[in-house]
Amino acid sequence: MELSGQIERYLEQYRDEIVENVCRMVRIPSIICQDDGGKPYGEACARALDFCSELAQSKHLYTRNYDYRCIEATLSPEQKGKRLVLSAHADVVPADESDALYPPFEGTIMGDYIVGRGAVDDKGPLIATLYALAFFAEHNIPLKNDIRLVFGSNEEMGMDDISYYLERAGQPDLGLAADADFPAVNGEKSLFKFTLSAPKTEALDEVRTWGIKQKMVHNHARLSISGQVEELLCEPAELLERPLLACSKTQELVRELTQDSKGDKMNIHYQDEQSGETLVRLYQIDTAGEQVRFFFDVRLPASIRCQDAEDRLKDFFADTELEFELIKTNPGYYIPEDDPELALLIDLYNRVTGVQERPYVMGACTYARKFTRGFGFGAGNQYEKKPFPEGHGSAHGADEAQNISVLLHAVRMYILGIYELDRMWGDPE
Repeated sequence: MELSGQIERYLEQYRDEIVENVCRMVRIPSIICQDDGGKPYGEACARALDFCSELAQSKHLYTRNYDYRCIEATLSPEQKGKRLVLSAHADVVPADESDALYPPFEGTIMGDYIVGRGAVDDKGPLIATLYALAFFAEHNIPLKNDIRLVFGSNEEMGMDDISYYLERAGQPDLGLAADADFPAVNGEKSLFKFTLSAPKTEALDEVRTWGIKQKMVHNHARLSISGQVEELLCEPAELLERPLLACSKTQELVRELTQDSKGDKMNIHYQDEQSGETLVRLYQIDTAGEQVRFFFDVRLPASIRCQDAEDRLKDFFADTELEFELIKTNPGYYIPEDDPELALLIDLYNRVTGVQERPYVMGACTYARKFTRGFGFGAGNQYEKKPFPEGHGSAHGADEAQNISVLLHAVRMYILGIYELDRMWGDPE
């Protein structure tokens, strides 16, 4: 039987098993927490990695545990030829059940969807990559090069898990992140986070925080002024109509900055042909203590140095009453469209689907930026319209939902991608 026929039979045979294992993964509340006796990201994250390891071994894959930071799965313990790392992560962001239609950690089947925290980001894609590599083991199809799966457990809170792995295993010839949408992501914007602080008004209660928890979507915010708690829609402009700062002139400046979504006023509006414009958003207001702290998230075009943006911001805020503090920077990346491996996978996707798509640049951060040479490949459908109310169904939101048909298609694409990359690379030198 030719390869395409073997793949379709494999998907039919293992469909229910794949779905069930995604659901089992979703039922593990693998939210990152403090070290738990040799488990650096907590017991639940460790349990998720154990599940991945046991499943991989049951599929005749060899596994290695990198101190409960990452799990590696391979077809053979021997290294040969070029090395491909296909990565995904088992950790998830916290879940807010107040606005959810389904419990976040039950793995509910609704029609053609798996609903639950992590179903899309990134447990569904993780299972897809595992079954893709297991296909070669089950069918005894030899590969000439070194194909590895790496499953991390700290992607959502810094990605030091994949850094830990790469320090010990070394950089691969190519790294792919199964944490995006097909056809491929050939660039990610640089991440830049900072705070602005200023003395608060005496009328402001000091124990409330507005905004979003890191990596989590909320529909509502809570603010307490003069001891009276009010429910407000999560709109910074509306919040800043309230007396937050002792200096009204400074508050007006902050209000203007929240409306400056491209960074024009702060002189950080950059643009390049590959990754577009600067994006700026206020994501948190902290009123604890003597000052109000405003937290800003900036996504810079991949070609822009974070240091340049930092210098410009320091210059701008030096003439204001606002105290600037850098929180974090994370450089982006860009892979030209004529890159041989990228071009191969794009061509493969277009041949299989019958469409004509090009790679794209996104603002989110994935493991791809940790590889010397890497990009995102799948496993989602960027044009998918999910049958959920507005604000539901997407990654990091309420009722995160993975389309089962899309997931099986991802397995197909990963099998074919591994096969064609291996053929392209040929015999080890």
